Amino acid sequence: MDYFSYVPGGPNPVDTQPMDIIVDEPYHCAMIEEKSQEILEAENEKLDQAIAQFTKGFDPSTFRNEIISALRGLASSALPGTYEHLLMLCFITDDELQDMQKELENLLQLSYGQVLDELVPRPKTNITDESYFATEIETLRRLLEPLRADSTSPVYWLSLRRANPTKARQQLEAATKVINVFKKDVLADMQFDPQERKIVNPLPVSTERSAFVSMKHLRIDACKDTLHWDEYNQSNMNLTMFYHAYKKLLCENNPDKAREWGWLPPVVLEAPRASSPQASIGDLAYWPLKQGINNKYDLLVKTALWLALARGLPAVHLFCDCARVFTSLVPSQDASPRTIVLLRHLTRLRVPVEAINPNPRTPVPFQKRCQRGDNDDYFEDVWRSDQDLEKDLAQNVSLYGMDTAKDVRRARPPPPRRSFQQQAQLIKDALTVEVNFADVWPRKDPASVSLIPPSLPKLIFPLFA
Repeated sequence: MDYFSYVPGGPNPVDTQPMDIIVDEPYHCAMIEEKSQEILEAENEKLDQAIAQFTKGFDPSTFRNEIISALRGLASSALPGTYEHLLMLCFITDDELQDMQKELENLLQLSYGQVLDELVPRPKTNITDESYFATEIETLRRLLEPLRADSTSPVYWLSLRRANPTKARQQLEAATKVINVFKKDVLADMQFDPQERKIVNPLPVSTERSAFVSMKHLRIDACKDTLHWDEYNQSNMNLTMFYHAYKKLLCENNPDKAREWGWLPPVVLEAPRASSPQASIGDLAYWPLKQGINNKYDLLVKTALWLALARGLPAVHLFCDCARVFTSLVPSQDASPRTIVLLRHLTRLRVPVEAINPNPRTPVPFQKRCQRGDNDDYFEDVWRSDQDLEKDLAQNVSLYGMDTAKDVRRARPPPPRRSFQQQAQLIKDALTVEVNFADVWPRKDPASVSLIPPSLPKLIFPLFA
């Protein structure tokens, strides 16, 4: 029996009574571990239910064959700015893309002649928007590379994220909203006269425009991160050197344990199967209207479903926004100069897939020692920005159409205010920098500095003549 006994020099032994110590830590830890396992199993079951909703009438494992068989019909009906044009941009090989774009550009020249760019006002901000759109198409081609005939790239399905199923389920739930809104937009485009398409944002140079561009850039980075296997960052523990050192050690010496924790992908990357052979009314894969020969609308919806299951929310968010630039209508003969310039830009896209680097971004190399000049707060800001992006994409089903500063401010919540401890630490760091650079930036009392250059003689004014 464990108890506290009298210690010489301590309290009066008469007042000290034996005390039993109940050591229940192993039992308590076992309860916590059992509860955590129950929660994990429940979340995995919810993830299975979410995947079943996406695979009603859609089989991701055979979608590649469906794409390959549909390319011939898409190529025969592809015109500049149409949905067929977008699907061809996504699924054909690099060499075929160069040939197709050249043919469409020649067709545009024959249909409308030479329309000078000077006829359309082109602010300097348009260059940034056009560059971002080209990068977005490049990113889409890289994300959809496993669906091309000549590709052997692996796909890390969300159904394999069993170490952290909550994050995967939340992304699928948010992707459901994005796809449903996208389907409504496509239906509205078919039934009503669509508004003029654009890839530029009219926002002037401002804080709101910087926030908008940051959201687009972070979305592209989030899409690139899905090209390799790595678990979702849970906390800023991932920014420590210890985390990366232990992760590398476990992956090299105990890969089974690393797979259990989600640090390594499964040995077999099995794609989800269709939960039902046909889609019914209300299912994500269901398209309400009768389609033509090439089934372009069916392919659009299924491409979004495939991206959601294979890449997650950022990828399907990006695809739906890029698809909003295209239309189901054939370009009219009396198109405006602005529309012709847009179509010309779409036909001049040359997007080599090698331009997108899929290497993971390691925030803190564990081999590196902390130096005085390191800006470790930068990596934490990047991590927090990624967390904020997930909230932004979940709350806003599209970034297309954010044309005013009010739209951007409504889309992004205000930044959190610094706590008192953070403010005190900021002041402390500033004082540390001041002390370290005191010899570089010597301070002098302004009163002791002579305003008269030493080269000039000093004038003496006699007070008394």
